Amino acid sequence: MNKKIKELQKQIDEERRKMDVCPHVWGPAFSNPGTRKVPYGIKTVAQGSDIWPEAEGYRDETFPRWSRECQNCGKVEHTEKQEPVIKSYKPIF
Repeated sequence: MNKKIKELQKQIDEERRKMDVCPHVWGPAFSNPGTRKVPYGIKTVAQGSDIWPEAEGYRDETFPRWSRECQNCGKVEHTEKQEPVIKSYKPIF
């Protein structure tokens, strides 16, 4: 089993090395919404004289995210940052 783990780790290290030296050629960016756990509700928990608030539960929340993939090595980058793009103007009378 250890031999298999070492072999897989070697393959992972080789892929990382290839991605580090790759002259990335990025494909077009595309929308790829992500999900994260968000707490809801508050309950008070006590143990002895210690009292603290805790979330009652967690729900999934989607958030806007953009991704791009290198066409050479397959590396994928994600970002949540955006900026407005102005494509044209129209006259105001």
